[in-house]
Amino acid sequence: MKNNTKTEELDIKQWADDLGITNGLQQLAISLKERPHKMAHSNATGEGLVTNGFLGVDIIRLKAGDKFVPHTHPGDHLLIVVGGQGTITYNGNIYPTKAGQVYMVEGRIPHGVGAITDHVILAVGAPHKAVDDPERMKVVDYKEIISKIGDMHCLICKKDATYPEMLHKKGCKHCPCDKC
Repeated sequence: MKNNTKTEELDIKQWADDLGITNGLQQLAISLKERPHKMAHSNATGEGLVTNGFLGVDIIRLKAGDKFVPHTHPGDHLLIVVGGQGTITYNGNIYPTKAGQVYMVEGRIPHGVGAITDHVILAVGAPHKAVDDPERMKVVDYKEIISKIGDMHCLICKKDATYPEMLHKKGCKHCPCDKC
């Protein structure tokens, strides 16, 4: 009798090097180097890790000083910072991020991501779009990312601006606008 059940392969990807456990701490080595695919609408590079067509995980790398300008996504993203230091701009605030942190961004909410140092993020998204797909993100105007009262606050350099003034005009190096 023929078995009609289909056995599917489990897709396991290595995204970091396992350096073992020392004194109760797991040690990982995560490359901060460029990834194989240029991402749409930015200078970032990325690599798809696993996807089922709806849910997927990618590794994204931004070089120090690079950013994703204000944008939205067709779906939500869980972002796990695995290397370096960066920023997330959300509702008029620029927050610092660093390796070991995780945050969730609803796709419909305008936001921006920047790199203070070389910066590597694991991005879990649904619905998933390939890293080089132009539909992965929709660029939006700077006005969409400021607070409801028109303010932008950098929680890193403690600078503030009220629209139409831009943070970079006040000396902020973390301004998410497309002019920086």
